[in-house]
Amino acid sequence: MKRNSFIIELIKSPPFRILIILALLIILGVIIANRKEKSIRLKEDVLYVQPKTDE
Repeated sequence: MKRNSFIIELIKSPPFRILIILALLIILGVIIANRKEKSIRLKEDVLYVQPKTDE
């Protein structure tokens, strides 16, 4: 029973909540950065025109 109350008090503490919020913001930033990189890569693929060979 004592262990459960420790976990509850840890979750209620302001530093722990700030840590969780910062972790979520970092994860969200990484996801957004990866999404933008993929969309830029996709645009490059679409705009690429293969040069015609003279035969």
